[in-house]
Amino acid sequence: MNVFYHGTSSIFNIRKFILPPVDTNNLREDWRKKNLDVVYITTSLLSAMRYARKASEKYGGDPIVYEVKPLGFWAHRIDAEYIAEKALVLSVVKQK
Repeated sequence: MNVFYHGTSSIFNIRKFILPPVDTNNLREDWRKKNLDVVYITTSLLSAMRYARKASEKYGGDPIVYEVKPLGFWAHRIDAEYIAEKALVLSVVKQK
């Protein structure tokens, strides 16, 4: 069974669910022009930590990595990257 992670900044104050931009009206990736109805998750803790660091450098706050469970539709994209309709936060894995 895979363990999934999502890295971001603490400034976004995520509590229970990680939702896609179409639901939150908050697009954190300037480059992202499609797939606005999904969240990105990974099986790589290192990748999640890198993304968390980049998000905190760009938006402020501290890097934070969550262990998550994909909910609804989810699919493998490439390497350790997956997409999901949304994700349930199970725990904080790494903060600052």
